[in-house]
This record gives sequence, C-alpha cells and structure tokens, in this order.
Amino acid sequence: MNDFLIFGASGLTGSNFLELIKEEDRTYHLFVRDFIGTEEEKYQTIFSQDNIPELPDSRNLVICLGYPLDFKELLYMKEKTKESFKEVDFDLVVEIAKMAREKDIPNIAIVSAVGSNINSYNFYLKLKAKMESKILSMSFSRTFFAKPGHLLGPRESGRVDNWVRLIEFLGKFFAIFLIGPLRKYRNIAANKVAFELLYMIEAKDPESNHLIECYERD
Repeated sequence: MNDFLIFGASGLTGSNFLELIKEEDRTYHLFVRDFIGTEEEKYQTIFSQDNIPELPDSRNLVICLGYPLDFKELLYMKEKTKESFKEVDFDLVVEIAKMAREKDIPNIAIVSAVGSNINSYNFYLKLKAKMESKILSMSFSRTFFAKPGHLLGPRESGRVDNWVRLIEFLGKFFAIFLIGPLRKYRNIAANKVAFELLYMIEAKDPESNHLIECYERD
C-alpha cells in the first residue's frame, strides 16, 4: 500500500509536496497527464479528464489540480472559461474523490483557495467552496483543504505575466499590513504550503476535517 497517491505532482505545490515525501522516504504513486521524466514510470499512471484508471491502494489521496487562470480571470471569467475551470476544479476533483471513497482510501487532502465562500459573488471563490462542501459530504476519515493566497515559486515563462509580477512586487511591501486574520491573504511560497499540508496530514490530531489557512510564519 502506498502512503500517498498524488494528482498534480508536476504543478507548483504538487511538485514540492512530492519532494517532501521523497525526503522522508515515503511510498507514493502519481497520476499524471504526461510522464514526469525524473520519476520511474512504474510509479506513474497516465490519466485524462475522460479516463481515470482504477486507483491503487493508498493511505492518503492528495489533489493539487487546477485549471490555469491568469489574474484577471480570478476576478472575472467568460462563460467558456467558467466551463473549463469547473471541469477541472470541481468535476474532476469530485470524480477522483468519489473513486477514492469507493476504494476506501481513508484520508483526502486538496489544495483549494483562500477566501473560498459559498455565498461569494466571485465565480472562482464560490466554486472552490462548492467543491469543499461536496468533498466534506463524502465523509472521509480525515479531510484537509490547504487554502493559500497567491503562490510563489518558479513557473513556466508563459505563466508569468505582468499581473503576476505586480502581485508579487506589491506583496513584498504590503505584507506587513496583512496581520491577524488578514495574514492568510499574504503571498506564500508553494513549498511552505506543501510543508503545512504534509504536517497536518501526519499530525496526530483527532479532528476529522481541517481547513488549513496557510501563511508565512514569523
């Protein structure tokens, strides 16, 4: 049995999470859209939106999937983008979770978003909250949602536009004003999110459901 089954291991948070569990010599299996060249193929399974092979046994399922959006689309999406975003961040995530529940994988951890709110007028935040609610209704033994702000870390050049540069530039100066309950809105390094998620999964906490609001610690 694997310690971790991971979807999205080639992404910003998923790749950091994978490195952490490799450092701890934990067993894992990856579901990927394309093979990761640095990983043995026997530990990887190709999947697509329309074809998710049977899941292997695992103690934990970790989902770090997300449809690629630019900053403007976080604020406003056209209908076609809304459909594509929902297919990945809701439909696909929920389908994977259902398969895991049927497989009796006890624990699930998902990267969501800070500020997710079922009553939000923002499509992005509302859909993230709907996803969280749907996953919670499946009653896994333990459920974790990492809810970070803007993620910092190396991105493909095509994913870094002027809006991303501006957010990261301003984040350096205004972080000191985001204190108390506002700290969760600070920019945060993806490796810190991965660390906090793994820390909570492995903590001996009797609580069954965890909303992990991630922030840079002093």
